[in-house]
Amino acid sequence: MTSAVSVAIFNSSEDLAELLRDALEQNGFVAITARVDYVRRARSDVKALMEQHDPLVVVYDLIPPFVRQWNFVTHLRQTADFVRRAFVFTSANAAAARNDVGHTEPIVEVLGRDADCQAVVDAVKTAAATWKASVA
Repeated sequence: MTSAVSVAIFNSSEDLAELLRDALEQNGFVAITARVDYVRRARSDVKALMEQHDPLVVVYDLIPPFVRQWNFVTHLRQTADFVRRAFVFTSANAAAARNDVGHTEPIVEVLGRDADCQAVVDAVKTAAATWKASVA
């Protein structure tokens, strides 16, 4: 990547968020992390976080109950702080998440393996390139 793209990682596991952050930063991205629960409960702080770092891509971890999570993230994507951002979805059980929400966008299964981290990096690269092209 020629210029550093900022990525926000919202995950249910701090350890996994750090693995993803490391993988993304090794590939030239600037990454910030926060727990999914933080996003759900600390709306004003999340607003400040998004304004300060202005991530182009949000990596959002879908956790059970998937329908409730999907409803929340659908609402979140429509708010002013998130509407101009590309999303990459992850889950420890991508098949169950897809099944429960009838979701057609890709969900990367992430269990902490190197291949999982690379799949997220690849998805972020694609999302960033697609998003930049769509607003150009």
